[in-house]
Amino acid sequence: MRPFPQAFWSVVVIGFTFVVLALIGIRGVQAVRAKTYIIGVTGSAVKTIRSDLAVWSFTVAYSGYDEYKSLYAKLKPVPQAVEAFLKAQGLDLEEVQVAASQVTQNVESREVDCKPVDDGCRTVVKDKIPLRHKTVSRTLYTVSRGFTVSSDKVDLVIKASNAVDALFDKDIVIGDSELKLIYTKLAELRLELVKAASEDAFKRAQLIAQPVGRRITMIEDGRLGVFQINAKNDPSISDVGNFDTTSLEKDVRAIVNATYRIE
Repeated sequence: MRPFPQAFWSVVVIGFTFVVLALIGIRGVQAVRAKTYIIGVTGSAVKTIRSDLAVWSFTVAYSGYDEYKSLYAKLKPVPQAVEAFLKAQGLDLEEVQVAASQVTQNVESREVDCKPVDDGCRTVVKDKIPLRHKTVSRTLYTVSRGFTVSSDKVDLVIKASNAVDALFDKDIVIGDSELKLIYTKLAELRLELVKAASEDAFKRAQLIAQPVGRRITMIEDGRLGVFQINAKNDPSISDVGNFDTTSLEKDVRAIVNATYRIE
């Protein structure tokens, strides 16, 4: 019987070596995995800001029945009076927008008793009793003009919105008044808060890992929550985010959910 050639035994040895190395590698990976853990934390950052833009919109309107020309005549001097009022409050007229006049009409109808000789009178017999009615209609006209003040003089706009009694004395009634206080540098602030919230999440993970002798090796996942813009000291949180436009001072909060690998 002829012995196996030396090349054959070389192939066997090499193959066996690969198998042993593969097993060692697998066990090594399993050992590493066995010592690897995941930790999830939430980081947050908040900054108090002051609104730097005020947008005040309001309407002046007059209403009356069956005739609107006199209403237009009453509305005509209003823009000049409003602009004079705003100027007296320290605001620039370039910051005031005056909308065109508008007219709306609403036809109102109701049933009234009538006599047989009246136009449109009709008779309805109910329980053998004749009832006479007719429909009377009239039109309610409303003429209006809208005003919008947009200014970075936030305090002056707030002051003006609280001083409209001066216009009431001139028979100018303010309606549909809405004051929005806005912060215009949110884009830059968001980047600042995302960085601060991420750093806060990392510090929290370290505080959990270090006491038990673990260290953070890498980040597995990171998710940015919606921003919360609330009135100062208001901790409210909404799934879709809050966006306060009524408070002069606001708290802007960013939240980051992060998952880290530790070993």
